[in-house]
Amino acid sequence: MKKLLIISATPFSNFDLSEEIKVYLEKKPNLSCEIISLEDLNLPLFTPSLEIQIKNNNNFPKEITEIKSMLVSSDAIIWCSPEYNGGISPIITNMIAWVSRIGDDWKEGFNGKKTLICSSSGGNGNNFVKGFSIQLSYLGANILERSLIKTKKNGIKTDEFNEVLDNFDLFLKS
Repeated sequence: MKKLLIISATPFSNFDLSEEIKVYLEKKPNLSCEIISLEDLNLPLFTPSLEIQIKNNNNFPKEITEIKSMLVSSDAIIWCSPEYNGGISPIITNMIAWVSRIGDDWKEGFNGKKTLICSSSGGNGNNFVKGFSIQLSYLGANILERSLIKTKKNGIKTDEFNEVLDNFDLFLKS
């Protein structure tokens, strides 16, 4: 059974989108889905000074070790985030900074993971998808070329939603 982690950057429309995705994909055989909301983790703001302090005390906060463990143990990841100021949301950047600093392999939570990027955003979400694709590719993720983008103005078409998720399911099996 493939283990899919769905990460929502916010507890609002992106969490709703995460739940819609989970409901759809859980109908697929041999796939288990779990959703987490990054805001619920209450991760500290990454700073190099705080990292040094934590490493010197050998005491990473459990939220950081938990999210890394979840990423490492998953077979695939779906990210749902709004576009912030034409780019990646700060809460995702913060989480990735922490996860990449734990242990010896800074790519461990992302490398080789089959990945889908989604956005529920007030804007068009395209800048987030483009920028985040670059970052995740650098971290070694295998990203599905198509994304799901839901906007306040246009929503998302059911046919497009189903097609992208069906393609992601096939991508997971390849």
